[in-house]
Amino acid sequence: MNPRRKTIGIIGLGAFGIFMAKHLSPYYRVVGYDPRATTPDSADTPPADLEPVSADEAAKQDIVVFAVPLAALEEAARRAAPHIRPGALVVDVTSVKVRPLEILTKIIPAHADLLGTHPLFGPQSGKNGITGLRVALAPVRIAPDRYYGICDFLSDKLGLLTLKVDPDAHDREMAKVQAMTHFMSRALRAIGLGPSPMATKAYEKLQEFASIVLSDSWDLFLTIENGNPHAAAIRKRLVEELVGLEEQLEQNGAGSEVA
Repeated sequence: MNPRRKTIGIIGLGAFGIFMAKHLSPYYRVVGYDPRATTPDSADTPPADLEPVSADEAAKQDIVVFAVPLAALEEAARRAAPHIRPGALVVDVTSVKVRPLEILTKIIPAHADLLGTHPLFGPQSGKNGITGLRVALAPVRIAPDRYYGICDFLSDKLGLLTLKVDPDAHDREMAKVQAMTHFMSRALRAIGLGPSPMATKAYEKLQEFASIVLSDSWDLFLTIENGNPHAAAIRKRLVEELVGLEEQLEQNGAGSEVA
């Protein structure tokens, strides 16, 4: 089967939707629809070979990819559902997996295949190439031969490392890997860690860590934190530990003063 004969419809042309289109356009005809009312920033300029289409047209393609924030997914799926072709493959690229796959399983017609994905990278981390980066795959409603064909394409053509995951296990792991790190990174960035002539290596690493969220949207942050059913618990533990350390410092402060 020649992948160039297939068409991908991307619903959502934000930073990641456009980033994805640039990597897929050498292998597929790519069309896209952006539900945002505003015009994308110049940094999000689509590739020249990405054809803009209506929402209905994007949903009629061989492969339909939802690249919208979790908060917008249900509305986008309901709009697309009547136009999804029998045998089409429907994919999401949300950073969490339980909730979006519940939505899509409920709304997308049973005559279409369904695959959850989470590219473990983005436009910033993949700006110098995506070879060797990882993508998590959660097969929901898809034949094994089609699933393994997708794995082969992702590894052979895009150079990605594929990781098969259970949606709930994925979200439990990402509560640590992503939700906690983005929570801490955003807080550190809010503090405003500027350069220092006396910066240690540890401080430089802290500055680097704070810059993780530099290019992330607020919608992505909400998806990572509020869309993951396991994120609140680990944030609570982190905050409790910080408060506990502060209380210990306060309790030992007076006794440690030099006379």
